[in-house]
Amino acid sequence: MFDIIRRNPLAFLIALALHVALVAFMVVGVDWREKPKPMASDAKVVQATVVNEAAVRKEVEKLKQKEQRKKQESLEAKRREERRLAELKKRREAEKRRLAKLEKERKAREKAEAAARRKAEAEKKRLVALKKKEREIKQRQAAEKKRLAALEAKRKAEEKARAERKRKEAERKKAEAEKRRKEEARRKKAEAEKRRKAEAERKRKEAEARAKAEAAAREKELQAQFEAEQRASEAARIVRLIRKKVARNWNPPPGTLDKGLKCRINVRLGASGSVLAVSVVSSSGNIAFDRSVETAVRKAEPLPMPDDPALRARNEFRNHTFIFDPAKSLN
Repeated sequence: MFDIIRRNPLAFLIALALHVALVAFMVVGVDWREKPKPMASDAKVVQATVVNEAAVRKEVEKLKQKEQRKKQESLEAKRREERRLAELKKRREAEKRRLAKLEKERKAREKAEAAARRKAEAEKKRLVALKKKEREIKQRQAAEKKRLAALEAKRKAEEKARAERKRKEAERKKAEAEKRRKEEARRKKAEAEKRRKAEAERKRKEAEARAKAEAAAREKELQAQFEAEQRASEAARIVRLIRKKVARNWNPPPGTLDKGLKCRINVRLGASGSVLAVSVVSSSGNIAFDRSVETAVRKAEPLPMPDDPALRARNEFRNHTFIFDPAKSLN
């Protein structure tokens, strides 16, 4: 209510003045049934012995005419006051309807803003969930890398233990072949260590490559899914805007608004939303109704188009077909 007063102070003051005047009139009241009181005659009474009867009738007639004029003036005044009160009542009702319309529009705007806020909050939560999932993937990859390193360390320890057992076994062999066996053992050990390191390095690189490929594929999939959802949401929003703008420019032919008529319209649009061509694909059965919808489409030019060039180039916007249903479009 206060928002309406702030936006329309002049209208509020006029409505307030009309209401005060009406209340004052109702309190004071006017009794139109009161009969006019005869006015005292200021004519001097002349005492005369002889009375002219014609003069008397003439004077009586003048008095009757004067009284008739007073009654007529009183009746005219009453009619003027009734017309003034009717006009005042009409203006008050019109102002009441206008204020109700403004309040309805304000509530509709608040509802649309609340819906937009809920949608933005939902999108924010979805992005937070995606980031959380990415963190979990990275944590699992780090844990897997740590597990592989532990296995590799264990394998190295076991390899070292086996080499040590071989060395001790070689020492128990013949003394004369001890040096040769030790040299051979060292050579084999060095080659084995070299092969082991090469194998470990190869496995580590393969594991890192697999992890990076999986992470990149997942990130690409999430990005594609996000972009597809964004485009679908934007496309649905633009379609709603097109239908609403056409509905705002529609002038219903007499007798068609409550007949449940609807028709399918095809609009060929330019890149900027200009209407290149419009035609009725499926008629409502009422030619005047179909022509009024075509006129509304042309009057609504330019029609809304997406900001995204990829969406704007899609056939559903450049060659757009939709059903015009007043029962849905005007709500």
